[in-house]
Amino acid sequence: LLRFSSPSIKLLVDDPIVVNPGEAITLVCVTTGGEPAPSLTWVRSVGVLPNKTVLNGGTLTIPAITSEDSGTYSCIANNNVGNPAKKSTNIIVRALKKGRFWITPDPYHKDDNIQIGREVKISCQVEAIPPEELTFSWFKNGRPLRSSERMVITQTDPDVSPGTTNLDIIDLKFTDFGTYTCVASLKGGGISDISIDVNISSSTGEEELRAGLVG
Repeated sequence: LLRFSSPSIKLLVDDPIVVNPGEAITLVCVTTGGEPAPSLTWVRSVGVLPNKTVLNGGTLTIPAITSEDSGTYSCIANNNVGNPAKKSTNIIVRALKKGRFWITPDPYHKDDNIQIGREVKISCQVEAIPPEELTFSWFKNGRPLRSSERMVITQTDPDVSPGTTNLDIIDLKFTDFGTYTCVASLKGGGISDISIDVNISSSTGEEELRAGLVG
């Protein structure tokens, strides 16, 4: 007697899979049930599978992955009995990009020079994937800075401004003038850090304004 049964599958991969660009990744989908034996196909939730994808039965390999290849990949098993089975995993490709900074009060946009005795806040922002791996470190003239009562280092609430760190100089002293550097890195490694230099002096902003006036 032929017994028909609908397909079942499992994925032998993590979800999500977090990888560095350039790595090869392999997704393995195995049949755990179904009569007749189901056929296995891989699909992507958005767009088509990358051109370089190698398919071998239930195994999908992407050599040298890039950010464009990230997203949700699903294995579908079908044997025309009952509903097809579907299992998915999300591929996240690490990235750090678009570093920028701003100063509050803003010496670049109005005649609001950096003054001794005032509070000055430097903010740095990057785009990080995945955001939970992002770490920042601060340096002054190349030396590591730690948060203190006079120099407060914070990370902005991601809901307000994702990927943002702040250095608050509470009461600016002449000795605080110098080059401040914020360095963004991902805990998982494999990605180059982004380093942003901010020069703090009594003339910060003036060079820009002068260049603007000449132009």
